[in-house]
Amino acid sequence: MAFHFSLESVLTVRKNIEEQMQLKLAREQMMLHNHQARLVDLQDKRHELSEAIEERKKKPMLGRMFLFYMEAMRIQELQLRILQTTIASQKNIVEKVRADLAQAMKQRKIIDVLREKELEKYLLEMRRREQKESDEQALLRHGRGIRL
Repeated sequence: MAFHFSLESVLTVRKNIEEQMQLKLAREQMMLHNHQARLVDLQDKRHELSEAIEERKKKPMLGRMFLFYMEAMRIQELQLRILQTTIASQKNIVEKVRADLAQAMKQRKIIDVLREKELEKYLLEMRRREQKESDEQALLRHGRGIRL
C-alpha cells in the first residue's frame, strides 16, 4: 500500500500559486531596477547639461540659447520628479507582491506540514504492521521449535 496524501491536489495548486508569485515578484523587481537605472541615467544627463550651461555662461550667450538650456533643465527636473514618483510607487508594488508571496508560502507550508504529518503517521503504521508480521513469524517459528 503506497502513501496517498488526500490534499495532494491542493498542495500542487498552492505550489503553483507560490511559483507564480515568485515570477511576479521577479518581474516587479526588474521593473524597479530598470526605473532606478533610468533615474541614474537622467541624473547623469542633468549633471552634464548643468556643466554645459556653466561652460556656456563663461562666454557671451544669446538669450534664446539661455532660455533653451533653462527649458531643457526644467524638463529634466520634471522627468526626474515623475521617475522618482514612479519608483516610489513601484517600491510599494514590490512590497505588496512580496507580502503576497509570503502569504502564498505560508499557505503552501501549511499543506506541506499536513502532508509531513500524514506521512509520519503512514510510516509509523507501516512499521507497526511490519513489526506485527515479524512478531507473528517469530512466534510461528518459535512455536514450531517447541512442538518438535
